[in-house]
Amino acid sequence: MKNKSTQEKVVLELLTNLDTWVSGDYLAKKFQVSRETIWKAINNLKNKRDYPIVSRKKRGYMLHTAPYLEADLINIYSHKQLTDNLHVFKEVTSTQDLAKQFSSKHCITRPTVFVADKQTNGYGRRGRSFYSPPTTGLYLSIILPNQQQTVIQPGLLTTGIAVSITHVLEKFYPNKEFQFKWVNDIYLNYHKVGGIITESIFDLELGAASDFIVGVGINLTTVKFPKELAIKAQAIDNDNSVNRNQLIAEIIQAIINGFLDYTNPQLLAEYRKKSIVLGKVVSLNTGSEVIQGVAQKIEDNGGITIKRIDGTFQTFTSGEVIKTGFKYKGDHIG
Repeated sequence: MKNKSTQEKVVLELLTNLDTWVSGDYLAKKFQVSRETIWKAINNLKNKRDYPIVSRKKRGYMLHTAPYLEADLINIYSHKQLTDNLHVFKEVTSTQDLAKQFSSKHCITRPTVFVADKQTNGYGRRGRSFYSPPTTGLYLSIILPNQQQTVIQPGLLTTGIAVSITHVLEKFYPNKEFQFKWVNDIYLNYHKVGGIITESIFDLELGAASDFIVGVGINLTTVKFPKELAIKAQAIDNDNSVNRNQLIAEIIQAIINGFLDYTNPQLLAEYRKKSIVLGKVVSLNTGSEVIQGVAQKIEDNGGITIKRIDGTFQTFTSGEVIKTGFKYKGDHIG
C-alpha cells in the first residue's frame, strides 16, 4: 500500500473521530498495515503538513478540529470531488479576482474553487468592500463552466444558490433561522451575516456567458467589525467549534448543485418565504437612481416588483435594496 494512500485513510479515520483518541493498533488492523507504517504516516502529517495531531502513549492519536483551512481536508470532506480544482490560500486580495484571472487564462471544464482564510480587498456587489478577517469567516469563489452555453437568469441563479447555501448553514447551525435581503444578502436576526456575488465571463465568439463566477463571504464567528459595519453586520455564532473545512466542502457542493438546479421552483418559494423585504418600504439602488416604494413580489425570474410612491409598479432584475422598513415623510404607501 502506498504511503500516500495510508495517510489519506488515516486522516479520514481521524476526521470521523475528531477530538477523540484513536489507537495506532486499531488503525494498523483496519488498514492492514504495520504499526510502524501508521507511525510514519502520522509523523509525516504532523511534521511536513502541519496537521494538528496529538500523540500519546497507550491512547493513540487525536486530530483536533483544524483552526486553519487545509486543501487536503476540504478535498477529503468533498469525497475527492475537487482534487486539482481546489486552491486554498492563507491571504489574498480577493478570491473573486483570482477566479476571474484564472478564468481568463484557462479553458474551464470543471468547477474550480478558490478559498482564502483572509481577504485584504474582498468585495461584493457594486464593488462594495466585504470585511474578511482571518480564522473567523468563510471566503470563496467558484468558477462554474457554462459548457452548454445555456441562457442563465442571473437573478434566479443568485436566489437559488442563496437558498442552497443556507440549507448547509442550517445543518451546521440548526437553531438559526436565516433570511434573505434581495437579492444577494444572507441575514440573521435582521443583521447581515453573508453575501453572494454572481459574475459572468462573456465569450464574444459564442455570444454567451462561458463561465459564471460565484463569490461567497460569510461571517461565522467574527466579533469585531469596523465601526461603519457594526450596526448592520454580525456573526452567525460565537461558537468556533464548527469545522470550517467541512463547512466549506459542503457549501462548495451546494453551490455546484444549486447551479444545476437553480430553476427549481421550490428554491424560489423558500427564498420568498424567508425574504425580509416583501411588504416592506424599501430603497433600491439601480446604479443610476434610487427607487423608493413597497416591495410587492419576487418574480419568477428572481426580479423584484416595487410599488412606487406614485402608485405605479415597476420590476427590477438588477440593483440592490439598500434600506428596508423606513417610513416616508410624505404619503403612506400601502
